Amino acid sequence: RDNFEGRNTRYSWRNPGFPQTDDHPVVNVTWNDAVAMANWLSRVEGHRYRLPTEAQWEYAARAGTRTRSYAGDDPQALVRIANLYDQDTRRYWPKWADQALKGHDGFAFTAPVGRLAANDFGLHDMIGNVWEWTADWYAPDTYANSPLQDPQGPEQGEVRVRRGASWHSWSFYARVSYRNWNLPDTRYTLVGFRLLREAD
Repeated sequence: RDNFEGRNTRYSWRNPGFPQTDDHPVVNVTWNDAVAMANWLSRVEGHRYRLPTEAQWEYAARAGTRTRSYAGDDPQALVRIANLYDQDTRRYWPKWADQALKGHDGFAFTAPVGRLAANDFGLHDMIGNVWEWTADWYAPDTYANSPLQDPQGPEQGEVRVRRGASWHSWSFYARVSYRNWNLPDTRYTLVGFRLLREAD
């Protein structure tokens, strides 16, 4: 099986094409869906929720570290902190077996949130499980042209940034600094989101 069944339009966030429960991260949602959820939750709870900027996401994921991930520089260390393409996922996609991490995280698809080790900020699944939408438009030179303090993405663009890698990602994509992107109306079984709640 080298195709994603969830790419079929009959699948949605309720049924991505593989088993999930309410403990799993939502997938198959567009950037627009994530923003709509943030706006709805803000109205319901009376606090402001939104997608983090790309820089805010990276700050949270790094948790004060300077290594490839918050587990260090050894890709094999990712098995204890991240649900990635490992021996469990390899069974379904043997075509890329040489890219699989040597260990088992116990999940071939998404994992229930918080099952793997947190970073030093207490945040789980910042790497792996699902790519996470950020607020920013993508530009290849964003960081080269941004201020050092709280950089923002460009004011316009064609694609939105997603970060963090997914359950189907190779370790190469699991660097905290790795940047990826999609059209805002893209929905995919590898992509979800994490909301930021602003301080009152």
